[in-house]
Amino acid sequence: RRNTQASKEIVVVGQQEDGCGNRLSPAQRRQAIINQRTPPGMTKRDVESLLGRPDKITNRNGELRYTYNLKKGRSNNVTFDENGCVKGKP
Repeated sequence: RRNTQASKEIVVVGQQEDGCGNRLSPAQRRQAIINQRTPPGMTKRDVESLLGRPDKITNRNGELRYTYNLKKGRSNNVTFDENGCVKGKP
């Protein structure tokens, strides 16, 4: 009788793709949501989950912009690239 012991190694076969090149790790994404921030690499879904539906949507030259009206007449703009990912500041 042969006694074989199965290997208990964990092998990662793939990783979920968020559509934005996985620029944010899950920990960075959670931290951004906790801090109410929209760093480059967040998806539209993440932004809508964080800030809700935008008050205004503008699409110009393949660049999508969400505008959120804040208190005291201020607004917050979030700009997305052609892949639906938050763009960084130029």
